[in-house]
Amino acid sequence: MLHRLRTEVRKVVERYCDEPIHRGEILRALRRGGFAFHPQAACRAGVLTLQVHRAIAGLPSSAAIRAAAAVELLMEAAFIFDHVADQEVVLQHGLSPAEELGLAIAILNCGLAAACEATHWEGRGADGHQSLLHLLRSCISACTGQFLDAYLERRDSATAEEALAMTSLKAGSLGKLAAEFGARMATDDAETIRLFGEFGINLFTYLQLIDDLRDACATRIAQTDLTRRKKTLPLVFFYNAMLQSNNDNEAGNSSTRLEEEFEASGAGVFCTIAAEAFLNRAKSTLADLRGRVREVKCLEEFIEALVLNAEGFLTLS
Repeated sequence: MLHRLRTEVRKVVERYCDEPIHRGEILRALRRGGFAFHPQAACRAGVLTLQVHRAIAGLPSSAAIRAAAAVELLMEAAFIFDHVADQEVVLQHGLSPAEELGLAIAILNCGLAAACEATHWEGRGADGHQSLLHLLRSCISACTGQFLDAYLERRDSATAEEALAMTSLKAGSLGKLAAEFGARMATDDAETIRLFGEFGINLFTYLQLIDDLRDACATRIAQTDLTRRKKTLPLVFFYNAMLQSNNDNEAGNSSTRLEEEFEASGAGVFCTIAAEAFLNRAKSTLADLRGRVREVKCLEEFIEALVLNAEGFLTLS
């Protein structure tokens, strides 16, 4: 499945990017750690699209593979946009932030072009038009989350509710995009599509919260997110706990003290509980889908693999 997905991603890029230098840099970027062509990349978004389609319709069609490639490209573009926004452009890549943006915009549009092709191949007609509109709506919601991420960073403080809403928009919308597009390529049943959309929101919000907790723990050494006052859920909880104990100014004296304060604040436990709540919602939605689709075993196994990876981190933290 991964091989077919990666092959399709490459075909899309090669078909739409005519300039050799630009195309070469895009393909090189997709070999970075965590990106589609890296040997260890899980391609979670594209695979989710395929697994949802498989759950409804069985073995994926060529159009479903193209749809999954579209989703994966949209996710890769989001990664690069996020890295540029967080000023995390890696010098070893040899590209400026402006060049990185040029790659991200091209990858985004390759994904949208592939989505148009997929709905055309599937012969969805008016339903295909609606599928594209819903795909774009989810893209815009994810952009809203990206905007709120930057907006909250400029504020002196934020609530846990604001941080969680931002996270759900930024990451959950991408999960909805992946799962709902896969469902729309396989069925016209509105309730099935809605349930898969909810499934995607909850699953990707869970994954983002785990990533945020991992990043928060990493910053106890580098202090990057803390010094920038990022407003992820674990850090917002930590900031507010520091303010309540009047230790906000003392917390940055040393990485050791910062680590102690983070642990004592309960931020890790709070974020873990919030993440588990979203995971349970995803599992509950999957249970609701049982009987409406051919099988959910493939999606249960998909979740198990994701949770196993997350639990390896949570056990150490």
